[in-house]
Amino acid sequence: MTYAADCHPCRRCWSARASPQSGWALVSVLWALTAIALLAAAAQSLTATSYDAERRALDAAQAQSVLDAAVTRAVLGISDRRPRARWRVDGTARMFVFRDAAVRILVQDELGRVDLNAASAATIRQVFLGQGLELDAATRLSDRIADWREAPGPGRLNGGSDADYKAAGLAYVPRHGAFQTVEELRLVLGMTASLFAKVRGALTVYSHRPTFDPAVATPQALAVLYPDDPEKIAQILRARAEAGANDLAGPILPAPGHAFTIEAEIARRGRTYRRCAVIELTGDAQRPFFALAWQ
Repeated sequence: MTYAADCHPCRRCWSARASPQSGWALVSVLWALTAIALLAAAAQSLTATSYDAERRALDAAQAQSVLDAAVTRAVLGISDRRPRARWRVDGTARMFVFRDAAVRILVQDELGRVDLNAASAATIRQVFLGQGLELDAATRLSDRIADWREAPGPGRLNGGSDADYKAAGLAYVPRHGAFQTVEELRLVLGMTASLFAKVRGALTVYSHRPTFDPAVATPQALAVLYPDDPEKIAQILRARAEAGANDLAGPILPAPGHAFTIEAEIARRGRTYRRCAVIELTGDAQRPFFALAWQ
């Protein structure tokens, strides 16, 4: 091939003779490289995300196993026949170390709460008064609780009949039977979320007794006894904490049929895991307890 004297093969003539498909080929290659890079980045991100998810799942599984072990240890602690080794059951916190993990445990005797099914309406009214409710409002709620748990009848002056629930636009009526859980109290006419949060700690459905034990009573239950004396309640709680710090044992060895709430908490990698179990002792060495509630 010959060129004019002033023509250079690497300039306009060469460009004019180049194939028009060569530019598109280059663009295609660049797009392919970009796509590969994006796929690689996505794969790397997916791998990292998958690793994080698997690590969180592993942490959660390990934490749950430790919490289960903590519940079992608490059962052994509260039923220990050695008085000096027996755990306290008045809500005093203690630490339990298992597999190099520190678990914070609270054990609360359900005898330290007011039983929604066994306590009188007057006692339940005191629960509300202890949390600052006015007398009329406390009486109205305690009467409605009594109407909820008892067979249908003429009803109380301040109670809640089936007709009252229907008139309020609710899609249900009172059970006319025993409360199955404390959370069922939320359904009682007039009960609010904020009030329930205040009285929840004072109530149970597991003691089956008309009274509660002040020696192991929760702060909310103590307010039934000392509604106008918060300093007295604080004094009792300080004495319990001091006794717990000195490893003083609980008062008695619980009998079979006795119920306790066990709360365990553990922190791992910036997350907090919790277990709340209500257990009942059986007296059977092969199966020392069974769960009434497990969360």
